[in-house]
Amino acid sequence: NAIYENLTHSELPVRVEAALALHKLLRHDLAINFLRPGLEMLLKTYLKIMDDIDFDELVEALKTLVEVYHDEIAPYAVSLCSKLGETYLRLIAQKGSGEEEDNETLLTADGLMTAIKRVLNSISGEYKHLYPQLEEILEKPIEVTFTEAGVSSIEDGISCLAELLYNQDQISPRMWKFFFTIVDLYVNDRGLIEEFIFQASVPLINYMQKNPDQFRNAVFDGFGSCMDMMFNLIGKIFHNAREKECEIEAICAVTLIIQMLESL
Repeated sequence: NAIYENLTHSELPVRVEAALALHKLLRHDLAINFLRPGLEMLLKTYLKIMDDIDFDELVEALKTLVEVYHDEIAPYAVSLCSKLGETYLRLIAQKGSGEEEDNETLLTADGLMTAIKRVLNSISGEYKHLYPQLEEILEKPIEVTFTEAGVSSIEDGISCLAELLYNQDQISPRMWKFFFTIVDLYVNDRGLIEEFIFQASVPLINYMQKNPDQFRNAVFDGFGSCMDMMFNLIGKIFHNAREKECEIEAICAVTLIIQMLESL
């Protein structure tokens, strides 16, 4: 109870230590049940402390909260993703690059994207009305993970994209741009997504499954149709798989072919 009360202490160091101590108690059912009625206050408090200090252990503590109370996160999913996404973008802008890159800031930023992924996982398959708002909130953070500045979080970015696509009946224009991004990064050897093409095949399959008519007919100005782009991607995957003698990547290409045929 004293730890819980210290979350709102006037001194920031006390609040931080209380937040770090509290999440360690969540290994015990008694503590989990004791804190459950105050979950909303807990989440708001953690997010408020994160406004005051960027600290990797604090992000880990928040991730634990989301994981432990995953069945009860839905009412807070939008506000959580909004705050986590804003903080992620701010830290990526602050971390610097090259020799001046702040590894601690980058580590904290990566943890934020993992936390966002856990929030999305916790509501997957339910609450469809939340997803249009979530995709608007997360569009920019996901976009940054597909750049050199945010590439260390690209796997989480791919997972978040897949969740947003899977849990909606239609794909918005906002989300279609990531189809082009994935294909362009891989086909043109941008050096960012090559080792994650198996994971990236999941959202690519969602594009074909969710809206086959649009997939068959959509055209990206100057780059051809979605069908043409997918053929180029599959050819590139086969080429790389042969060069690396990688059966997993070859299977990925075959899976994409099968889904293309089913979309015709």
